Amino acid sequence: MADEDEDISHLRVPDAADFDPTEEAQDFRFLDKLTAQDSAHPTLPKRGEKDFESHETNLQLDTLEASRRAMHGVLSWQRTHTQKGHILAMYDPERNMACVDKVRSQHFQTIGTNKGGREWLLPEEALFLLERGTLDCRWPVKREVGDETVYRTEDGAPMSLQSAYAAFLGFEGGVGGKLTLEMYNVYAGLKRSGYVVFRTGTWDDDRGEVLPAPPELKEQPDSGPGIIARFFADIWRRLSQPTYTISPENLAFGPLIKPGLYRSYSDIYCLLKLIPSHDRACPPSFILPPSLDNPYRIHFDVYRTTAKFRKSARASLTPDFRICVVDARTSAIPTSAQLNDLMAQVPEDRPKDSDQPYQRLKHGYRNVVLAVVDNGMPSYLRVADSPFDHVKIYERTAPRGKGGRGRGGGRGRGGGRGRGRGR
Repeated sequence: MADEDEDISHLRVPDAADFDPTEEAQDFRFLDKLTAQDSAHPTLPKRGEKDFESHETNLQLDTLEASRRAMHGVLSWQRTHTQKGHILAMYDPERNMACVDKVRSQHFQTIGTNKGGREWLLPEEALFLLERGTLDCRWPVKREVGDETVYRTEDGAPMSLQSAYAAFLGFEGGVGGKLTLEMYNVYAGLKRSGYVVFRTGTWDDDRGEVLPAPPELKEQPDSGPGIIARFFADIWRRLSQPTYTISPENLAFGPLIKPGLYRSYSDIYCLLKLIPSHDRACPPSFILPPSLDNPYRIHFDVYRTTAKFRKSARASLTPDFRICVVDARTSAIPTSAQLNDLMAQVPEDRPKDSDQPYQRLKHGYRNVVLAVVDNGMPSYLRVADSPFDHVKIYERTAPRGKGGRGRGGGRGRGGGRGRGRGR
């Protein structure tokens, strides 16, 4: 036995950097406490321990089997609705929507559309409330020929969650809808995170509309220095910065930066500025023709949750984010033409002049959030039309040498006395 212990003592110990808690097998035995207690007063139990590797022991196999039984027990637990908060809805197969007669939840402050005194739920809204256990959706009662009986909503058969997925997502294409499973995953994830999500106004169109800059941005006066200050600043720039005329031959073969005296890095960066940028004052335009096969279009308008938010006042509010949902398995990387058409559907939203340079570049003049869904897992990427020609990050805006502990300020390490070699 001693020899065996010595043989395994030199084996490599798992590195702490290679340890990823998300790859561990979750122990669901703690859910037994949830099903065993009184259903009238449920409480959330604590999470159990995790197993990182398979030991192939009977103890671990029994633990995993008990964890599976606990999970199946929780999934088979019957959900109930209280009489006070019971919300009934009737499924409408012609519109693939759900209709609610009586609203009894605060969720309807940001969900649903009121038409004719009744609340209509879009497929993603109805499915989200069904998943939460807030909504009790019923199938419409089948009428026979000559049957004039007035049926109530509760007379219909209850719709299960599996049937809801098959109806609201699987049948969406049969009524001309565009909702996909990837779009619903993004919608439900944002709603669970506390955001207010609505379909964009051009959801039913082949593509969005071109949104030019608002009038207040076009007529915005120049907030920079006055004409006299700009005049003297231009004179100083011409005197202090060297100007070179680079011929096309030198651009192809010769060096861009010729030997000489340069007083700052700004002079060098100005010589490296060769590629011109487009004029953002011009209104955007589409390049590609309208097509249903183009996945790059705006799908959802997302708002941050506030106490005063009302869906009736949504038209006067500007969305905080605009989401474009893309399926990573069927969509390729967007081309420049697709990005141009995508940015043309977004109104101009310039960053503040007081923001930091990197914040202004990140925000851009127009920006869209791409929700790339890969096998049910969304990843969010921001795509922005960044004004790199206006925001020069190589220019120093903060004063130097004004004291303090910042860069270039304050006294040296020797307290101003200096340290020569003879000491």
